[in-house]
Amino acid sequence: MNKENAHLYLPLVQALADGKTIQHKWLDNHWIDIDDHKIIYFHEPSHYYRIKPEPRTFKIYVNKYTHQIHNQNYGDPDWEQINVQEVLK
Repeated sequence: MNKENAHLYLPLVQALADGKTIQHKWLDNHWIDIDDHKIIYFHEPSHYYRIKPEPRTFKIYVNKYTHQIHNQNYGDPDWEQINVQEVLK
C-alpha cells in the first residue's frame, strides 16, 4: 500500500476497525480468513483482499404434500415457511 493506492484499502481498514473479518485470496482463487491476531500488511494489490460477506437469510415455502419449493406464499395452508441461512465457504 502506498499513497497512490491507499484509498483502495480504506474500506478494508474501516471494516477491520469495525470488527469485521478480512479475507485474502489464495493462488487457487479461494478466500481464507485472516486471523484476528495477525498483523495485516496489505502487501498484495487491493483486489486480493475483501471484507468477509455476511450470510444471507431468506424464506422459502415448501408444499407439505408435493415438496415443491417457491419463494412466496399466497396464503395457502398447504405451504410451510422455512427460514434458510446461506453457508459461506
